[in-house]
Amino acid sequence: MATLGRATVHETERLLETIRRRGAKTVGLQFPVGLRPRAVDLAAELEKQAGVTCLISADPSFGACDVSDMPVDLIVHLAHAPMPHLRYHNVFFYDMPTPFPESWSFLDAALPLITKRVGVITTTQHREWIPHIVSYLKEKGFEPAVSEPDRRVAYAAQVLGCDYFTATNLADRVDSYLYVGTGDFHPLGVAIIVDKPVVIADPSTGEARTLEAVKDRILRQRWGAIVRAKEAQTFGIIVSRKLGQDRSALAAELKAKVEAKGRAGHIFHMDLVGPEHLEGYKVDAWVSTACPRIAIEDYLRYKQPILTPQELEIVLGERTWEDYVFDEIRA
Repeated sequence: MATLGRATVHETERLLETIRRRGAKTVGLQFPVGLRPRAVDLAAELEKQAGVTCLISADPSFGACDVSDMPVDLIVHLAHAPMPHLRYHNVFFYDMPTPFPESWSFLDAALPLITKRVGVITTTQHREWIPHIVSYLKEKGFEPAVSEPDRRVAYAAQVLGCDYFTATNLADRVDSYLYVGTGDFHPLGVAIIVDKPVVIADPSTGEARTLEAVKDRILRQRWGAIVRAKEAQTFGIIVSRKLGQDRSALAAELKAKVEAKGRAGHIFHMDLVGPEHLEGYKVDAWVSTACPRIAIEDYLRYKQPILTPQELEIVLGERTWEDYVFDEIRA
């Protein structure tokens, strides 16, 4: 299936066989934002080869925690690894690992920045590179360490935007971390949680960089959100309807804590969390129990301060700033 580019022929054949075996007549396609240009071509290809009707989910896809509720016989979820602890119903995870790069120059760029004892972490797209990276680091005199996953991630070395177990599990064995991938959010969470240097080796640019400046900026921003929320009297506590993000029990606990301090707390139940959906409510500050990225990456989009659960505890005096931690979904 040429429309999928780097996707393997094996995965395509596995998908077509699954459609035939289940007798699926309707198939839902769920794409990460970066793969949207392939959606129409894939739908046309499947309709031609399998004789099915395809529905394309136009909602953003944030990960394996976020599977669309579509009126179809089978949902095809692309480019994310399933979370082992979740029970999916009629979901096919189409694996799209990134092919090996033509050049490993991004590793060379990272070598002067990492310590001898280094933990190696990445996302599911680059997981097949890990054995090569470990061997390469050993040849260069480093002592790389890789952690097996916990119940929420599928592969060794894999980190999520809400689960950093494969990093924290190595904390007493390494002095720094090497993150192989693009973007700052995943390694930023590691840098804050473990408080050790994290170096990004970026295969898209061939370069390596540290996170200290980004970490400092984000922590200043988080302190600003906490200060702004200190005087809040009414808190809106957000609960996600997404399969792997629902922390209703935590939201109830936070509501009780807010009310015990003589303030008001109200729970808001929603699927897609965004500032445009929260306008007009008489709320002084928001607390997100949904994806941890919402409060961190989207903070400047909100008129009212938006906090993580741990930040709310600081506002209420139940936690100190010195005990600040990054929010994770570990249940």
